[in-house]
Amino acid sequence: MIEYFTLILAIPLGIILSKITKDERSIYVKPIYFPTIVWVLAFLSAIFLTLNKTLGISLAFSFLTVLVWWKANI
Repeated sequence: MIEYFTLILAIPLGIILSKITKDERSIYVKPIYFPTIVWVLAFLSAIFLTLNKTLGISLAFSFLTVLVWWKANI
C-alpha cells in the first residue's frame, strides 16, 4: 500500500522540480531530452512490473516524475 502512495507523490515532485530548475530550462528543453527518457522508463517499468514489483514501481515512480516535470515545462 505504501508503494502506491509514493507513486502519488511523483506528481508534486515533478511540479516542484520544474519550478526549481527554471533557470536551467534552456539546457533540458531540447527536443530529444525528455521524450527519450520518458519512453525508456515507460518500457522498462512495464517489463519490470511483471518481473520484480519493487523495481517496477521504482521505475514507474521515475516515469511519472519525469513525465510531469516535462509537461509542466511546456
